[in-house]
Amino acid sequence: MDGDVTVALIPLKQTVLVHKPETTNDWGETTSLPPITLKCRADEKVEYVKNFASTTLNAEVLSSVQLLFNKLPDIRYDDVIEFTNELDVTVKRKPLLIEPIRMINGKPTLTAVYL
Repeated sequence: MDGDVTVALIPLKQTVLVHKPETTNDWGETTSLPPITLKCRADEKVEYVKNFASTTLNAEVLSSVQLLFNKLPDIRYDDVIEFTNELDVTVKRKPLLIEPIRMINGKPTLTAVYL
């Protein structure tokens, strides 16, 4: 097995597209990167989570999708995450909460992202 290949603690059967925000250079030109495809475990469930993404920090907001990623992917609160389920229903939102799950040694093993 190659040294770069890691196995997640849970099966990662779904994929999402992570859209990074556009950036503006010194000349005022905007550039956008193509979306990044990541494997994840998607659980479509409605639950309240503490919001860290808006001006009202720690407000309870309603989440409809929990995404679990292996380790700690580069997902930020200003990214837009696009998830399409098996029935072709698409959810495209910014994360409400990004929550790394760490083992006893402090290393992140999973990251939960709530949309």
